[in-house]
Amino acid sequence: MALINTRTSIQAASKVLEKAFTNRAQKVPPLYTKFFNIITTDPKRSFASFLPIAELTTLRFKTEGSAPTFDQPYELIPYTLNYFTYALAATVTEEAQLEDPINLMGKLPAMLADSEQQTKDLIFWNTVNLGFNLNVTGSDGQPLFSTAHPLAPIATPTGVVSSIGQTFSNSLGATQLTPEALQQAYILFETLLSDRGLPSRRTPVYLLVGPQLAKTAEEILGSPYQPYGNQNTINVEHETVKLMVVRYFTSPTFWMVSAAPGDIEGDSHSLVVAHKWENRVTTWMDPQTSGFNIKTSFRSAYGFIGWRGVVGSQGA
Repeated sequence: MALINTRTSIQAASKVLEKAFTNRAQKVPPLYTKFFNIITTDPKRSFASFLPIAELTTLRFKTEGSAPTFDQPYELIPYTLNYFTYALAATVTEEAQLEDPINLMGKLPAMLADSEQQTKDLIFWNTVNLGFNLNVTGSDGQPLFSTAHPLAPIATPTGVVSSIGQTFSNSLGATQLTPEALQQAYILFETLLSDRGLPSRRTPVYLLVGPQLAKTAEEILGSPYQPYGNQNTINVEHETVKLMVVRYFTSPTFWMVSAAPGDIEGDSHSLVVAHKWENRVTTWMDPQTSGFNIKTSFRSAYGFIGWRGVVGSQGA
């Protein structure tokens, strides 16, 4: 069992120190809250289900005196997110509570808060990191980024197919980040289709890259003239979206364009995080050992409940 005892601070007890410190910057704000939709769900259930609805179709021509064409919306395949609990604790022995030359016991709350924050960013951003993984799929049977999202998906004994016989792509495959590739992402936003095959545009707001692609992204978005050329051609991508550098991306070549967070029925993406609780700190004394214990935990669900509003590339 890991615990803080009098041997944990042996160097502090045997040396004259100016300061003891950790190598983590303790006050870096969480990044996921700037991008994901933070939603609230039923507190009594251990899961949250979301049901997409196919809207009405377009109006039909009606001759004079005839009845109009009737239509109705219909339910598609629901998607369910499950809640999971994450926790971490530390114990300080009875002796170490007194013989604590660097006040490790007093530093534990800040350390646990930092650990929780980092855990959230690491796991929530996996929604994007696993976006091309064929084993991590949405209700349409496709990963977040796919060249074959079925429109109005329906479940059949052999899988998921499109009820209107159409698919749509929000994947650029293994395309390197260039001005031309970014323009292709914008085209996918402009030509996006609904589950009825109707125009369903989203507004691209963010270009998300890892630190390795930050310089390239800044050159593409920051120059009023076309980068990598000497023709003084106007750069049509100049300041078209905001750059977000995500150190939690696991691929150095991955990049994506995204709509903003917001109402999932509006002009937004559908990547969500929901908390049952977070930053729940508990302390207690062990009656047998008089050890001091401190624990922090959170219970959350995360994932994507729709693929519209994001376009991704594995890069090259």
